[in-house]
Amino acid sequence: MIFLIVFSVILFILLAIFIGLQINKKRYEAFIAENSLCLQSLKKINSDFTFSPDINYDQSYTYDNENFYETISCKDFLIYQLQFQAGEICSQIKKISRNKTEYQRYIDQINKLQLGNFSAPIGKLKHDKLLKTEKRLCRRATLQTPTTQFILTVKLYCSKINGEIYAHKSETFSSEIILALVKRLKNKIGNYYRDREIWDAICRVERGKVSNRMRFSIYARDGYRCRHCGISQRYAALEIDHIIPITKGGKSTYDNLQTLCHKCNVEKGDRF
Repeated sequence: MIFLIVFSVILFILLAIFIGLQINKKRYEAFIAENSLCLQSLKKINSDFTFSPDINYDQSYTYDNENFYETISCKDFLIYQLQFQAGEICSQIKKISRNKTEYQRYIDQINKLQLGNFSAPIGKLKHDKLLKTEKRLCRRATLQTPTTQFILTVKLYCSKINGEIYAHKSETFSSEIILALVKRLKNKIGNYYRDREIWDAICRVERGKVSNRMRFSIYARDGYRCRHCGISQRYAALEIDHIIPITKGGKSTYDNLQTLCHKCNVEKGDRF
């Protein structure tokens, strides 16, 4: 019984001390919020700055054909995607670059602020404690560091035809590398890219879009027969052919794919 009484008294004292500390803490925070010249200046600086949000442009793709997975690099895939996303990615790079410049200017202004200047007398409040509270509230009011460096990651996966992934690779690209690739992509005539490395990369990725699942679907659609000579799978090896070749601007879509035997595919070559 005595133990319970002593425990209750100690608990009451500790609770009273805790409540007292919280009240005192609120008192100091209220004074700083109303009278700190540093905090007021910080809020004014904050209103003068806006930063662009970080938008994720990471790329990923899964191949169910190990040959395509091994042949196509992460850089190849990025080059292919930049055909369609170069504008928005370059715009984001510019915004992030501006973030870096503006944030440095923001930090320079923050560093000029001085703690300990108040618009009202501190009275019985302790100066050291006021400084600690002011520093804490200013740190809390400081804007979070924005994204100041653009990075894009490409991840490629290899899976079995049932979707089970068993291999992967990735590569990270800086804004400098991306801008250099975009510049090279602009060197073109119509849909043809003059830069051989760029053109080969695009052709490899376009060809790699013909998955095994898609391949078997085309075979089934064409009755497992060569659409040129009519020979069946039983008597010849069948292959998937791009009706309009990739090198002539053809795409890996169902309407541009057909079943040919190996002999007919070789004879057709890179022609319509």
